[in-house]
Amino acid sequence: METGLDKMAGHDKMESQGASKPRIWLRVARIAVVIIISLLVGAILVKTRPKPQQKTVNKLGPLVDVIQIQKTSPNMIIEVYGTVRSGERLILTAEISGSIVEMSPDFEEGVYFPKGSFLIRIDPRNYSLRVEKLQTEIHSLQAELARVAQEKKNFQATLKIAEEELALSKTEFDRQLALAKRKVVSQNELDRVRKIWLTTRLKTQDIQNSLQLQKFRVDLLKAQQQSVRVQLKEAKLALERTEIRAPFNCRIAKKITETGQYVMAGTPLAEIYNVGIMEVEVRIPPSEAIWLNFGTGGVMDPKGGDPVKAKIIFKTPFQELSWDGFVSRVKGQMEEQTRTLPLVVEVKNGHPSQDRPILPGMFVMVEIVGKKIDDLFLLPREAVRENSSIYVVDSGKIEVRPVEILRRSGDQVYIKKGGSQGEKVVTRFPGVLSEGMTVRVRQVPFEKEAPK
Repeated sequence: METGLDKMAGHDKMESQGASKPRIWLRVARIAVVIIISLLVGAILVKTRPKPQQKTVNKLGPLVDVIQIQKTSPNMIIEVYGTVRSGERLILTAEISGSIVEMSPDFEEGVYFPKGSFLIRIDPRNYSLRVEKLQTEIHSLQAELARVAQEKKNFQATLKIAEEELALSKTEFDRQLALAKRKVVSQNELDRVRKIWLTTRLKTQDIQNSLQLQKFRVDLLKAQQQSVRVQLKEAKLALERTEIRAPFNCRIAKKITETGQYVMAGTPLAEIYNVGIMEVEVRIPPSEAIWLNFGTGGVMDPKGGDPVKAKIIFKTPFQELSWDGFVSRVKGQMEEQTRTLPLVVEVKNGHPSQDRPILPGMFVMVEIVGKKIDDLFLLPREAVRENSSIYVVDSGKIEVRPVEILRRSGDQVYIKKGGSQGEKVVTRFPGVLSEGMTVRVRQVPFEKEAPK
């Protein structure tokens, strides 16, 4: 049985469920109103917003670096390497024997001596004494010649008197002979006169013989005098050789002797080299030899004019030194092992200034001025593709152009065919270029290597 309390509870529950239904519909209505208002506001904003301006987008190509090429007629420059050596190297030797009594205070390895400078002195006393002795002998022989000359004059005067006396005695003998034939004088008188004539005749003959001998004595004395003069020249030469001087502008490469040392003729004293003539022997490969200017007689002398110019360059981490030179000669044949052409570059008057001396043993680069080739285009190596073509910009578009390469040298390429005067050739570009591609250009300078 339901009690009264249970009936009252069920009645209250039914009343609460009936009151919650209007509250739910009220919430739904509110949400719907908010959504509708939001949609209306959004529509109004869409309709009233400003329209964006339309911009035209230009399709621009990549930016490339170009150079404007010009025809040129350069001399081919052949770059090779070699070691500097002196064109004249000499070992100073003693030409006489003796003790070294003096040396130049600066006589040390590497020191420069101008031509004629004093270097070494060998004890000159013995050689000086010999010169004095021979000079005395010459004076003695000269005095003997003077005495013989005076004797000749005396003999000539005596002969003149003797000839007069002989003539008188002959006349007297003839007269006595005539008288004896007439029996006027005795035979004894005739014999006496004849004896006087014969004695006078013998005396005259002796004088004449003495005069003839005087000629031979003079010849002998002159020969002796000439011999002594030759010995004197030799003695003076030996005396001069006691003092050794620089035969040319030189440096001491090697010092061999010291003061006080006794040397024999032929003993080495020092090794020197001529600083006025420096040479560099280089080897030219066949691929580069075709650009050389060969003259007649194996000398690099084009058309008989000035010798082929060259520049010798010595590089260090801190500076670069250079000297002007010329090709002096070409060796007689190519090297069999290396198949290269040896030639010699010479540097004249390589005076050893303190700031830039050129010394033997320097490893240098040599730039030789070769043949002149007309109507070429010179491009940087980076402008030429591996398939021997170039990119030319014409009216903002790329044109792939095949070219004929004459020579590659360092960072530059000589083009014989395929280029035109004033064309713009691409040197650097991003990415990949193709025929007909639109590009933007930026002209850059191109520093050409001038002939040295």
